[in-house]
Amino acid sequence: MEWIINENILDYEFALNKMEKMVNDIINGNKKETVWLLEHNDIYTAGTSTKNEHLENITGAPVFKTNRGGQLTYHGPGQRIIYPMINLKRFSFDVRKYVNFLEQIVIDTLQDFNIHTHRWNQAIGVWAYKSNTDNSNQKVSERYKIASIGIRVRKKISFHGVSVNINPNLDYFHSITPCGIENSKATSTYDLGANLNYIDFDKALKYNFYNLLKNN
Repeated sequence: MEWIINENILDYEFALNKMEKMVNDIINGNKKETVWLLEHNDIYTAGTSTKNEHLENITGAPVFKTNRGGQLTYHGPGQRIIYPMINLKRFSFDVRKYVNFLEQIVIDTLQDFNIHTHRWNQAIGVWAYKSNTDNSNQKVSERYKIASIGIRVRKKISFHGVSVNINPNLDYFHSITPCGIENSKATSTYDLGANLNYIDFDKALKYNFYNLLKNN
């Protein structure tokens, strides 16, 4: 399996076209399965399940209707994008099993940095609890989204993947409905108090990826 890391911010449409070519090469046997780590420009991407009402009142960045599954999300600087282009034969062609694998990679990787996250049975992705103060000045714990997942499968090869909020501008999430869930909020590793860089995150991610794949 090949790992590619882009240090520069890549335009979303450019990256999508490049990923499509890599997937076709994998399908045709001209390329190994690949995990691509990168960072996008400020953009909202609308997956195939996005509802029209969730596209209203969006400001601050363009909207791109993409071919991945899932709903509306934000991509931008400070967010680690993970695009595994992988044969679902490794997961007995079980998409839910593969999505579970992607969620667990993020959970395990963030745990390495003492960031506690979890699944939520109401929505795909990875979530974290964050303590806030309510109107009565009481401490309350609320659920925030820290990683989004959306995939597409072509001829047994899965692509697109995961976005993990390391230190993006969280204001961009205010005008959207993440996962289509009303009143859901977004957080990041920085917002949760962890000063995490891509080098350390990528190293831990790669270790957990192979560790989980080995035990799959």
